[in-house]
Amino acid sequence: MATSTLTQRPNQSAFTGPGNTIRAEGTSHHGASSEASARGAAIYSQSWLLTIYDWWVLGIVSTYAWACSVPKYTLPWFQQNLRKGQHLDIGVGTGYYLAKSDLTGVQVTLADLNQDALDATKNRLAGEGKVKAEETRTLLHDITRPLPDSCPKFNSMSLYYLLHCMPGPVPAKTAVFSHLKHNLTADGVISGASILGKDVRHNLFGRVIMGFGNWNGMFDNRADNAAEFDEALREHFYEVETQVRGAIFLWKASKPKV
Repeated sequence: MATSTLTQRPNQSAFTGPGNTIRAEGTSHHGASSEASARGAAIYSQSWLLTIYDWWVLGIVSTYAWACSVPKYTLPWFQQNLRKGQHLDIGVGTGYYLAKSDLTGVQVTLADLNQDALDATKNRLAGEGKVKAEETRTLLHDITRPLPDSCPKFNSMSLYYLLHCMPGPVPAKTAVFSHLKHNLTADGVISGASILGKDVRHNLFGRVIMGFGNWNGMFDNRADNAAEFDEALREHFYEVETQVRGAIFLWKASKPKV
């Protein structure tokens, strides 16, 4: 089944069926709606990075720089908060978390600023027999903007290793919850993980990665801290659970305040 690309217009229904790629209002062909966001997303257009991402970022760096093993902590956190029904994965990376999870009964929608990351993740899920390519919806979208009107309510949402890449201080990053909560079902859950820059102890390896990431625009997280993230989540959700593992902030929230 061929994948179609649609341009989202206000109040226009874009989800005409599984397998569609929706380009939301305000994104270019490369998904750029702001210079800073586009700079971070453009990195994932480099095929070599997508190839080594799981080994380097989720393996070596997460374990030894952030002191938070993905198989031991982050992946189980994702799996515990994945719900059957509609799931929205935002900032897809390589699709590692979805590929390592049981997707029986899950309708997957992928959202990202980068078309290469969307395609790579959709193809990975299909190649590993998780979800047929024609059954995966993709959304080329800047998550700082509300989701298209045609998006359904989601039973779960995930934002893993995304917030630390978003530009601005914590209040600017967490403004996304003000609109994402409206696309979450009443009993749905939203979860994620992010690298903290403040009020955590970074080892030498972590300081080097932090410095390079913030220098080249991949990160903007020197001031990111757990207290502000927790406060922002509680502003938008009645139930919030957070924890810090090494330099990683793990969070989940449910019962949106709408």
